[in-house]
Amino acid sequence: HIPIAFSPEDKERMSDEFMIRLAKEYMQEMGGNNTQYIIVRHDDTDNPHLHIVYNRINNDLKLISVNNDYKRNIKVCKKLKDKYNLTYGKGKDKVKREKLDNPDKVKYYIHDVIKSVLPTCKNPADLRFALKKFGIEIEYKRNRATGDLEGVSFRYNNIAFKGSQIDRKFSFGNLKKEFENNIEEAKQQRQEAELKAKQEAEEKARKEAEAKAQTSKRNIVLRGVELTPEQGEILMGGGSVFLEALNKSDGSGQFSAYAFLNDEKNRVIFSKNNPDEFVKYGKYEMRIRDKILIENGYITKAKVKWYGYGNHAYPYLWKADKSDPDYQESWDDPRLPKTQKTEKKPETPTIIRKKNRGREM
Repeated sequence: HIPIAFSPEDKERMSDEFMIRLAKEYMQEMGGNNTQYIIVRHDDTDNPHLHIVYNRINNDLKLISVNNDYKRNIKVCKKLKDKYNLTYGKGKDKVKREKLDNPDKVKYYIHDVIKSVLPTCKNPADLRFALKKFGIEIEYKRNRATGDLEGVSFRYNNIAFKGSQIDRKFSFGNLKKEFENNIEEAKQQRQEAELKAKQEAEEKARKEAEAKAQTSKRNIVLRGVELTPEQGEILMGGGSVFLEALNKSDGSGQFSAYAFLNDEKNRVIFSKNNPDEFVKYGKYEMRIRDKILIENGYITKAKVKWYGYGNHAYPYLWKADKSDPDYQESWDDPRLPKTQKTEKKPETPTIIRKKNRGREM
């Protein structure tokens, strides 16, 4: 896991596309491009930042080395900053790490890691977990009388510093404030997101209500033909209506046809023949409308004659591919989650059936 934070001064430049480009170039430069990884953006602090979670077993099934990752990280970050003219940090960020010796080298290493991961931490446990990935141990000091946390120190390569020795911002008191700020900012971000979602939902509902009201005030018009209110009710109720003088889509003339809707009632289908008449196809004898819908790539709850039972059945039929000769069949709606059952297949009595070739459409 690699967190990468950017300066607030560069926030306006940090579009999703730009941050993805930086993350990909970072992985390329760090030698981690030949593996699986995901990039996650966070905006819960003033510093726009992202996280890269990667698989340490690369695509060639070899373990990715993390030796000298810190040195490579500094070099790569500097290269990207210079390439894209990104803002360098102030104060300690101007120190040339490569020229330092221990213990200052360790001190600045701990400083840089804490600074990079702190924006994502909301409590001491978060910080401990984040630093552990970089080989840094953290020890919290408790008040003997109350048991409350009151101090913190960090250790790397057997060299330890109090938090305030690394930076006054990293004393436990200031870290605690930072945790609280992160929690509050995350809460505010969540509330703003919830409010935005609520406002968008209300606006969507308002527009839909207006559109529905406008639709209810006027009759349906199909290919230049205005339906009567009665015809509109039949159509929306799942029936079909015969219409004349319909305009062809290419403007070459007019035609007459039966009109009906698909199951979702969001598409008008035309048929020269009465769509409620039955036609034979394979083992099914179904309505013409069902066959038209299936052949055009729809899933439909078909009405089929249930031979020997004196009734009809209503299986869901469709084609997995338009070129398939056979239909797929289900007694549950395949468009719904599997947990939502619709109906059971009707029981078929044992009978002797006569062959009926029927006719193909």
